[in-house]
Amino acid sequence: MKVHSFAHKLILLPIYYIIHHNVFFGYLHKQFFNFFKYKNFRFNLDISNLPLSHRSSFLFKTYEYNDRKICEKNLTFRNKCIVIGGGIGFIPTLTYHITGNNVVIFEINKDIIQNLENNLLKNKCKFKIYNNNLTFDNKKRTTFYLNNNFLETSAYVKTKRRTSIDNINYKKVKNLSQFNTLIIDGEGIEEYYIKNLPKLKSINYLIFELHNNLLSKIEINKIFNNLKKNNFKLIDKCFNSYYFGRGNK
Repeated sequence: MKVHSFAHKLILLPIYYIIHHNVFFGYLHKQFFNFFKYKNFRFNLDISNLPLSHRSSFLFKTYEYNDRKICEKNLTFRNKCIVIGGGIGFIPTLTYHITGNNVVIFEINKDIIQNLENNLLKNKCKFKIYNNNLTFDNKKRTTFYLNNNFLETSAYVKTKRRTSIDNINYKKVKNLSQFNTLIIDGEGIEEYYIKNLPKLKSINYLIFELHNNLLSKIEINKIFNNLKKNNFKLIDKCFNSYYFGRGNK
């Protein structure tokens, strides 16, 4: 499945650097706002490692644009969601208020947990946060790599700053089988969870951002082949974010 055509990239890149990823507008946001407001929701940004260029996405409301559009268009009361990567709490907040169902969140970055929890409470969400890496084996810890942007903590992009995160096996997560929707927003980690879909038998709906800049063409092809093998069919997409459903669910 092709993610972006050449013409598509030509159109997107100027918009990306002028609006979504701009140091000047990011500076204005930090000086005069330093929070993100979307509709009736407000998210504090009490986070140290947030580059100025990324702050412009809060000013122009392009932060998590792809996933936001898919969630708002497709999620309903039937979706009971697990979110991989809590961030500032934006997608978990939308998910809770659209579906009305409690949200389970896995966030590996301990430095942003307090800000995440505060934002979820401020926006009157019902949730459970795990400061763990959700896994399907018995390894106790996984190595991730840090940089100057909390949004880019990854097991796929190596830096000089490495950290070891406590794992939690999926069988040890209370009531996990009661959730039918998996939302993945981790830097390349979508490959791991989609590979292990056979173990998540209750998951019938899947939203993920495809990090084609981190994964090879072979890895991307495996992702879509695994989805097909597990009877997941494309329902909707927005740029490089996808919504799949299993069979006729």
